[in-house]
Amino acid sequence: MNGVKKLIGLGLLVGFFNVCAYASFDQREDVLQWLDEADSLGFTKAEVVNYLAKTTAKPSIVPILRNAPERKLLWSGYQQRLVTSSRIKRGIEFAAEHTDQLNLMTKTTGVDGAIIAAIAGIESNYGANMGQHLTLRVLVTLAFDYPRRSQFFQRQLAEFFRLCFSQGLDPMLVKGSAAGAVGMGQFIPTSYRDFAVDGDGDDRIDLFHSKADNIASIANYLARHKWQEGAPWLLVVDTEVDPLWVSKKAKRQGVELAEWQRRGVTMPGSYDPEAEFNLYAFSTEKDREYRLAGANFYAITRYNHSLWYSRAVVEIAQGIAQGMAQGTAQP
Repeated sequence: MNGVKKLIGLGLLVGFFNVCAYASFDQREDVLQWLDEADSLGFTKAEVVNYLAKTTAKPSIVPILRNAPERKLLWSGYQQRLVTSSRIKRGIEFAAEHTDQLNLMTKTTGVDGAIIAAIAGIESNYGANMGQHLTLRVLVTLAFDYPRRSQFFQRQLAEFFRLCFSQGLDPMLVKGSAAGAVGMGQFIPTSYRDFAVDGDGDDRIDLFHSKADNIASIANYLARHKWQEGAPWLLVVDTEVDPLWVSKKAKRQGVELAEWQRRGVTMPGSYDPEAEFNLYAFSTEKDREYRLAGANFYAITRYNHSLWYSRAVVEIAQGIAQGMAQGTAQP
């Protein structure tokens, strides 16, 4: 029965895209209505219509968004994919190459350099793979042929045109991820607008070419989401806990550590008893692992809302920090 449903669903999806394919984007009523209602895009309306006329749908990206690893794997499988020795090794090398910039970001924003490096590692393999999808094609497809998130991606599309206009970019040539994110830090257009900053002092924000701008922008993103300098990233819980205490989604406000300890929850180390934490569970093939997470973990979840992603960032960062402390990499 499930197989039949999947085939029907696939058929409907393909049929939907086939119907849409009969009209190019510049002639579709929904697209033209969006264009009429959009605030200034930088380019003239005629120029935008011309770009849309040259753009075709890319339905293959929709399954990529729908089939996130968190929906298919246990945490342990996700961990094996992302938290690898090669990624940590490259992260140590990246941190060594950019020590001055990372240290400056820690000094000015409080965000740990290892965390910045870890995010760059997961997002784009430290800038080596920033995506090969044509961003305009991706955003137009998701804005008008992916109803579940059409409003979100219509905002991204509008901001993408503004970004290209302000930076003198050809919208037809920009490449990025299957979700329309660009640069080493994989910023979606609205995040580029709101959080990207100049990191190399050239009075230009360029996440396409400047690693310094990317490093500074990742740090700024976390700082703007209330990163707390010196606060723990994630605490290992070494006792059994009541499953009812577990939060299934990231939460900013939590329970004071002293209260967790009164409940019998223990962890290695000593921390501020008034600091607030939430309890999260991560499934493995053998059992469930529990972690207490505070403000800094929550800040990472604003970069990507997945709890698994955020834990992977922390574990990679721990490996990078340990390697740097041991002098594993040479600048």
